[in-house]
Amino acid sequence: MKNNKKGFIWSRLFAFLAFIFLLITIYGNWLEHKEFMEEANNNIVEVKVIRKFAVVNLLEGPEFSIQIEAIPESHVPTKYNSSMIRVSQDFFERAEVGDSIAGFEADGEFYLESHLKEEIHIFYILLMIFSLYPAGYILYWMMKIKPIREGFGIIAKVLHLEKVGNFIITFVIFGGIVATLFYFSFTEGKDALENGYERFFGDNHAEANALILDKDVDLNSSLHGDHEYYISLMYRPANQDESIFIAKGVTWPTYNRYTDSIPIIYNVDNPYQVFVKDITFWDIVEIMMTDTVLIGTIAIILGILLSLIPYFLWRKKKYGHY
Repeated sequence: MKNNKKGFIWSRLFAFLAFIFLLITIYGNWLEHKEFMEEANNNIVEVKVIRKFAVVNLLEGPEFSIQIEAIPESHVPTKYNSSMIRVSQDFFERAEVGDSIAGFEADGEFYLESHLKEEIHIFYILLMIFSLYPAGYILYWMMKIKPIREGFGIIAKVLHLEKVGNFIITFVIFGGIVATLFYFSFTEGKDALENGYERFFGDNHAEANALILDKDVDLNSSLHGDHEYYISLMYRPANQDESIFIAKGVTWPTYNRYTDSIPIIYNVDNPYQVFVKDITFWDIVEIMMTDTVLIGTIAIILGILLSLIPYFLWRKKKYGHY
């Protein structure tokens, strides 16, 4: 009995400390976000477009960037290269080299208005997620107050929640987990699958020899060292008068294999969609070990297993066994 009481006290203490920790974290992040937005709104700047780059990651299709420093240290989109600014395809196509664009500066980096809106959007989504536990903790203690508990009981009775409550809870928990897994893994996975299909089954391709301008590694501090290797290249599509610039994500073997130029395949309808022409066995091995492939595979397996849990719980309740 004593041990049970001790365990109960420790669990309550842990729940309270988690509640306080999350409140402090939420408040600290809110202050940081507020300071960031104030700094950005008070520092309106104008920069010039020096170069336009399409960033083609190892597995995903093209994203678009502009370069704003006259003499940048790198033409590769590493986390330390603040000269390359991610933009929408529409903005990329409208912008010309030499154009002046207005934006905001905060923490030594340049932001467009769309970037600030995205920061706000992400901040409030994360705020909502991290507020779930504190809100639930407060609700838990509110339910200890008899009038509030009785009020909720009346509402539950009127709405017949006692009959559907278990189903709703099961659906929300398992459905939410499955939906979250699939959303985060297939946001990137969908793009990777479409890009892979175009690489191997696209029917409007052409070949070219691209000049290598720069090479760099976006270092990842994770335990398995999943670094991203980029080659900055320039080539001229057969149906265009001007050269285009690509920062292409490649595997480690490809990164080491080429120094001055690299043979590529490109989509004639979208010349920013570029693929390395020659793929070796070791390239395939490294692709299979990327986070996108591994997380996507794990998400599929977990999604299947989690989606089966409600069915087995129903079987257990109805037949007494799984």
